[in-house]
Amino acid sequence: MKKIVALLLSACFVAAACVGIVGCDPAEEKNMYDGLNETAAMYAERAVQLNESVREKYWLDVTLFMYHYYPNMDASDGDLSTAYCWPYTETVAANWRIATLSDTLNEYVADYYRDTVEGFEYYRGFRTDYTTYCSSRATTVGMAGGDFYYDDNVWVSREFLNAYEELGDEDYLEKSVAVAEFVYSGWANDSLGGIYWCEQDKNSRNTCSNAPASLLFARLYEATGEEVWLERAKQVYQWTYDTLRDPSDNVYWDNISNSGSITTWKFTYNTGSMIAAGVKLYEITQESSYLDQAKASAAGAYSYWFKEREGYDYRVIDSVNPWFNVLLFDAWVELYEYDPEGTLPYIEAYEANLNHAYSMLHDGLMPSDWVNGWSKDENGAPVISKANVLDMAANAENFGTLAYFYQYVKE
Repeated sequence: MKKIVALLLSACFVAAACVGIVGCDPAEEKNMYDGLNETAAMYAERAVQLNESVREKYWLDVTLFMYHYYPNMDASDGDLSTAYCWPYTETVAANWRIATLSDTLNEYVADYYRDTVEGFEYYRGFRTDYTTYCSSRATTVGMAGGDFYYDDNVWVSREFLNAYEELGDEDYLEKSVAVAEFVYSGWANDSLGGIYWCEQDKNSRNTCSNAPASLLFARLYEATGEEVWLERAKQVYQWTYDTLRDPSDNVYWDNISNSGSITTWKFTYNTGSMIAAGVKLYEITQESSYLDQAKASAAGAYSYWFKEREGYDYRVIDSVNPWFNVLLFDAWVELYEYDPEGTLPYIEAYEANLNHAYSMLHDGLMPSDWVNGWSKDENGAPVISKANVLDMAANAENFGTLAYFYQYVKE
């Protein structure tokens, strides 16, 4: 889906910068959403609000540091203080999604967006063979060491590509390509095939390292025109479809071991990534099989994760992973152009779940569990304990994607 060019709103930037800053005139804030239709503006405002809460509670801009939990923790707490690379990528993605909504919102979020992109460099590995990003953050740029996960690097490469498209810096495209080369180096040259999950632990080939890689490679083909990326996209897609799809419902299993044993866990993001890859490959090749497969998996995902429940007039989501979920949601939004009648009920159910979760907003954050909400104390008051930045940033992206859908996709 190509973004329609946003309306020109240059006069609004000064007012936009006031959001979340003490002392600004709240009356000026309304200008930031001019040019968006009423529904899109409502959801965009929620996305910005949630994103600002992440920035306020987790982000240290002086050191480009992102906490993993709120309330914040340090080593003395005996728990993780620094966000791992994978959760960190989602804070970048939330900024990206807001930037896609309009020129004004792009300008509003640009500085924070660029800072989070630059923050990736603290995860860059200390090595010379590939440009790759480590699961853990170093205190010095380019000095990270430890495990290198192929799926983490897919997300890093994706965010560099997104930043190139939204912020226009050619260096970001070069970085995206370089990291994607590392991802493809994880392809197993044996009879089983597939991209491994982790460079240091090559015991499984996972949907999470293959499905989004296929989508990434297809997008790099569009960005660079280099045929090798399209061939890789097709190769990885077909392997995942043939190896890790449950034929009973077209939902994807988690991984296959080197011995050929399949772990049958199912997560929304794995199936979502394959739907999105199928849609993208259909757009590029016009081969209808890709679109047919995407439709089948979209229907399978809706049946598998969205259930009727007493007391609700919509299907309730059975997944408490906002980041996993947003990748399924993104895929449904991409599919909508080619199957609006079939996809709309999925999106409407998703929207209802999001709105229910937003009604449980507490301390500027939305719960990871969109159905049951926050845990409660003895008096029934919400308690935020170890709210992780992955889920909190994903909540912002979810509303940003909903705004995008109503502004640019739904007729």
